[in-house]
Amino acid sequence: MLGVDTNAKTIKESGAKKVKGKKRGKHLIGILYLAPSDTSGVMNTCGNETDGCKSSCLFKQGRAAVHKSINIARINKTLFLHANPAAALASLAWDIEGLIFRARKLKLKPAVRINGTSDIPKIARELAIMFPEVIFYDYTKHPRPWLRELDNYKITFSHSEENLQDCLQALTWGVNVAVVFDTKKGKSLPETWFGYPVIDGDLHDKRFLDPKTVVVGLRAKGTAQKDCSGFVVRVNQQPQLITIAPLERVA
Repeated sequence: MLGVDTNAKTIKESGAKKVKGKKRGKHLIGILYLAPSDTSGVMNTCGNETDGCKSSCLFKQGRAAVHKSINIARINKTLFLHANPAAALASLAWDIEGLIFRARKLKLKPAVRINGTSDIPKIARELAIMFPEVIFYDYTKHPRPWLRELDNYKITFSHSEENLQDCLQALTWGVNVAVVFDTKKGKSLPETWFGYPVIDGDLHDKRFLDPKTVVVGLRAKGTAQKDCSGFVVRVNQQPQLITIAPLERVA
């Protein structure tokens, strides 16, 4: 179920060292990739998806767009989860135990991202409770993410064309927000977004290493570069890229 070291961004970390010929950071990361939204035909794995995020989804980008077998495997995993949730959870737990064992041998720290192309916080939270020694992290569009975080489960809230107020509220609670900008590859991201500092989220995928209360800036890639929904923030045309007073916390 888990893919280990299958995401190039997960090995981008300062101070990386070579382990068995591969350049890695200090963590060994396993990621679960399911079929996003309703693409499996049997369940919706992204309850708060929008038209913008669906058209820009990683399911349609990179190697997955070229090799059909990748997305077939993601659909099959989703079918398995839908048909037998208990067995799927047990399989994930087995994979995580294997990840822990392998990380220990390599003298690395295990980390897991359950929602690589989905948004099911319940599963991630259950597994984080089962494995307190493992770092779990995710992106989500489900509002009020601070209510679901654990000491070993860090959540980054994802901006869309429909959830600006939820983004600002998350930031007031110390939850980082990922925002996709139309910034070209190799160009600098905006310094701030609504007064909050922007860090470069393309440098690595390890969101658990990020400082608190920042905006994780990402550059639009693939089909996202043609987005017109508002999901991708256009730096030069976006009047909301200004400093404003943070919202008050609402419990």
